[in-house]
Amino acid sequence: MLEIGEHIGWAHGESQVYAARWAGHDVILKRHRERRKHVRERHGYETWSHTGLLPDLVHDDPGRLEMILARVPTSCALQQPQTEAMYRAAGAALRQLHDAAPRPLPFDDGRGDLHSLMHRYLPRAQGLLPDRQVRQVEALARTLLAGPFPPTVLRHADYTARNWLWDGKRLTVIDLEMCRPGPAVLDVAKMTNDLSQQENGATLVAAFRQGYGRDWTPEEAQFLGTVRAFDALLLAVWCDRHGDESGFEKMSEVLSRLLS
Repeated sequence: MLEIGEHIGWAHGESQVYAARWAGHDVILKRHRERRKHVRERHGYETWSHTGLLPDLVHDDPGRLEMILARVPTSCALQQPQTEAMYRAAGAALRQLHDAAPRPLPFDDGRGDLHSLMHRYLPRAQGLLPDRQVRQVEALARTLLAGPFPPTVLRHADYTARNWLWDGKRLTVIDLEMCRPGPAVLDVAKMTNDLSQQENGATLVAAFRQGYGRDWTPEEAQFLGTVRAFDALLLAVWCDRHGDESGFEKMSEVLSRLLS
């Protein structure tokens, strides 16, 4: 018998997350709103569960779009001091996830996903952000899509401190519902943009790359520089849609700096 407790997820209207009890154990109930996100999260578990980086999947109900996960006795990394140790662990964890997927992946290289996002978010940005910035990002995105893509991995696609659990030594990765194929550097664009606003951001990025265990190739570094502008625009639109004024202002500032 599942006993559902308080809602403990983010208040953004996406998947719903609850504290719960299942067979005498504390668990997490995750209820997806969209089937595609449930399928993606399940695929993430199928690919990455052996790494030991995820909460255990206790029960999966595809019909109800629900998953029951073991509760990890620690808290969200975003609610804790952002330390070099945390970011080294996060870098090492992401490298494990990227290396865990079988090669070659039975997907495209992520180009189709970026093309879809461009057509969804650029029209929404018109009238919200300066026209010049929207045109610049569109030109960058089209150039990116027309060129070669770095090697593909199965990426988390929302890899920031809000989706890590941290106990001071061990990092656990959560929220796999966005996982999809694409270049590895796409998993660090959002995090890099977030940290660019922090006083110790450069130090944390360096710790993350140390944990990841390798530098980006020149092609990956150029790809990351371009995609950061697109990601900042996308997040600014997302924040406006979800009423996150501070998030919108933050991403608007990041975008202005990247395009200056």
